Formats: sequence, structure tokens, C-alpha cells
Amino acid sequence: MVKRSISLGAVAQIKMALHAARHGFSAPLHGIVLGRSSPGGGEGSIEVVDAVPVCHEVPTKPVVDMALRLTEAHLQTQKGMEGVRIVGWYTANARAASEEPNAPACRIAASMAEGAGEEFILLVVSTKALVDCELPICTVYEKGSSRAFTNRVDSDRVSSTGPNNGGEILSKALQQLPSSEYESDVAGGGKKGPSLAICDYVDHLEDGGKGDWLGNAAVKEFVESFR
Repeated sequence: MVKRSISLGAVAQIKMALHAARHGFSAPLHGIVLGRSSPGGGEGSIEVVDAVPVCHEVPTKPVVDMALRLTEAHLQTQKGMEGVRIVGWYTANARAASEEPNAPACRIAASMAEGAGEEFILLVVSTKALVDCELPICTVYEKGSSRAFTNRVDSDRVSSTGPNNGGEILSKALQQLPSSEYESDVAGGGKKGPSLAICDYVDHLEDGGKGDWLGNAAVKEFVESFR
């Protein structure tokens, strides 16, 4: 098996963290992972650059299929995203203590990976990392010998990229999250600043198509303001 390195960009990680925090682990949540991959001989690499939140409920096939199609179409219109494609799926469990991938996420990842070869990963948002405001925010899984996503990637193969103060950025982002389910002490307490919203595909459908689920541009701008 190829021992590829995996780098997780700050924008992608903070989008995943806000998605999980907004919905308070009240139900499994799911989303799409975007990035670039390089075969690199015996090692190779996957660079995660963005995340697209899909839902905060048990995913249905119509929702997943449409979200994937819309995301692929969106990528074709974006400047500066050359070589970026769908390289994975992410999830957070309803039980905050569990960091094993849930069954629906495993099924979706296995199905999506059929046409992606070995260059596909499954990310599970870590409750501990979220509470501690630490990056990497998630545990990474890849396909095992059974083709299921059961292989947990060693931490020495996973790194965070972006600003050096990623944990501080995450803490500030969490403090600005407008959610009645989110406890301020998780983000270290303190007075909240301006609102910073995160929207998934289901939110977008429920609010009449107003939510920026494909880009969540406000989150990206917030993270990049620290560069």
C-alpha cells in the first residue's frame, strides 16, 4: 500500500470544525473534501484545500448525488482551483466520544472511491481536537485490504498547512459561530465577535436557496485574513 502524506489546509479544517460545532454533534454530519493528489511513486501525497458541507442528518442518496454533481460543476467555474477535485468525504459522529467512521460515511466513501483509485480519504472530525482548538481537527482513514475505510492513517503522515496559529484562528472562529447549541466555553469563553455562519447543502435547501454552501466564502475570507 502506498504510504502517502496527507496535508490538511486551514480553510478546509475550520469549515469542518464550524460545521460540527454548529450542529453540536446532535446527528451525524457529512461533507465533501476537495484537494489535489500526486502519485509520487511509492509515496505520493494528498493536499486537502477545501471542504463542502453537505448535511447534518443521515444522508440520503438523492442529497449526496446532487451535492456531488453541483460541487463538480462548481469546481469547473472557479479560478485558481486548477487540479482540485473531490479527494474524500468527511463526517462527525452523533456520539461525540466516537472517532471511528460511522457506517453511512464508510458506505459513501467506498462508493465514491471506486473511480478514484487509492487517492481517496475519509476524515472524521475529532471532538477532543475541537474542544481543545487543535489542528489537525480530524482523524484520517484510508482503504484497507477489504476496500473498506478501516485503516487509520498514522499521525506522522498527516500535517496541517496554512497559518502557524491555526489553533488560535479556530478558537476565534468558534467564538463567532451563531448557534444556540454551541457553548461558548468550548471555544475558550469570552465575548463573541461578529457572526460567522457556516451553511451546508441541506441548510441551503431549507432556506430557499440563499445559503452559500458551495463556497462558504465568509469562512474562507476569515481564515485568509490571518495570513
